[in-house]
Amino acid sequence: MFSNLQDDRTRIAENTEVVQRIDPMFDALSLENPTRSDLLRLAAGTLAAVRIPAHLRDVDCKALVQALDSHEFDTYDERRIYPPVMKLGPAVFDYYLDDGIRDEYWEHAAESRRTWKQLVGDHDPLDLLVGELRRIWGGSVEPATVDGRELFVGMVRELTGGARMHFDELMREFPGVLDQQLVAQFGFNCYIAVPDDGGELVVYRRRWKPSDEAHRVGYGWSESVAADEPRVEIKPGLGDSIWFDSRNFHAIKPNSEGRRLSLSFFCGVTTENKIVLWS
Repeated sequence: MFSNLQDDRTRIAENTEVVQRIDPMFDALSLENPTRSDLLRLAAGTLAAVRIPAHLRDVDCKALVQALDSHEFDTYDERRIYPPVMKLGPAVFDYYLDDGIRDEYWEHAAESRRTWKQLVGDHDPLDLLVGELRRIWGGSVEPATVDGRELFVGMVRELTGGARMHFDELMREFPGVLDQQLVAQFGFNCYIAVPDDGGELVVYRRRWKPSDEAHRVGYGWSESVAADEPRVEIKPGLGDSIWFDSRNFHAIKPNSEGRRLSLSFFCGVTTENKIVLWS
């Protein structure tokens, strides 16, 4: 059984709390070298998260943050997400309109790609992360497309006040937008600045259902909806990468001091057994 892995992998990540009440297979793995089978477990819903400790050990995260500070961040559409969340790069759901994507998205995406390349030069940590994902998956990993046009991949987000419990599942929220059909979706974050206290990622063994709308709070839901469900709570370290099943409700705990910045994108497993990416 998956819960009795007999190899040199660490089943429960350091600084990870696992609350097991119902599902003994809902846990987190901390792995130097995750495999395709680990991502397949995420896709199957029998794993909460996979962490690669110090994934960016060869990248100067402090210098990267200093470079980012030279550029003004924008925010998600504040009509959707409030209080504001600072970011660099477009979120596709900010531009969803009438079963398609508004033209302004493509302008924002092109501008953000140019800005990112100016900031990182020839040593792009995003290329490193996507290349590693290709190695792990052992197959096609490319940007998702809409009408043949590649979506933006690699948003930088700064979250200080935490994030309400919510879920991310593009095929449920915006069906028919992508050219690809998805059977699973992961969230991916690689942390280039972390606070000493707070900022933990909490993933619940609970997916949205229509009756949850009675507990809607702005862009998210009351955590009482998932209070009795199994959950994992992961405090990321500097340079760590974390994949998690974003179809599950998840939240981020606030931090009062320090910064929490991540390189973020979504991964979708397609019906053709490929992975597509977007932010």
